[in-house]
Amino acid sequence: MKKKDIALNLPVRVNMRQPPVTVSPSETVVDLMFKMINENVGAVVVVDEGRAAGIITEKDVLERVIMREKDVYETRAKDVMSKPLVSIEADRPIKEGLELMQKNKVKRLAVTENGSLIGLVTEKRLLEAIVKWGYSIVP
Repeated sequence: MKKKDIALNLPVRVNMRQPPVTVSPSETVVDLMFKMINENVGAVVVVDEGRAAGIITEKDVLERVIMREKDVYETRAKDVMSKPLVSIEADRPIKEGLELMQKNKVKRLAVTENGSLIGLVTEKRLLEAIVKWGYSIVP
C-alpha cells in the first residue's frame, strides 16, 4: 500500500478538534462570537438537549446577522445556525470525509462516535493530516 493510500484511509479522528466548541440555541450572537474568538475557531456547534442541531460559522454571522443589520445582542444562535449538521463517524476514513464535504458543499463535519458528538473536523485539518502522514503530490 502506498503512503498516499495509507493517509487517505486514516480515520477522521486523527486530526479533529476535540471537544468541539458548542453553544445553546438560545445563546446570543455576541456571546457565541466571543466564544469563537476566545477558542480561536471559525465555527461553533449548536447543541439542543444534548443533540447537535446545527452549526454557526463566521460566514453565517456575517451573512445572516451583520449584513442584515440584526442586533447581535438580541439575535439567538437558533436563528443563525445552518442545519442540518453534516456528520461522520470518527473511524471513517479521511477520504470519505472529504467526499462527504464535497457532496454537501461544506467545509466542516461533526465527528460522532456511536451517534454522539465528540469533535469537529475541517477540510483544512483533513488535508493537514494527509500531508503529515505521507501523502505527496509528487508521484
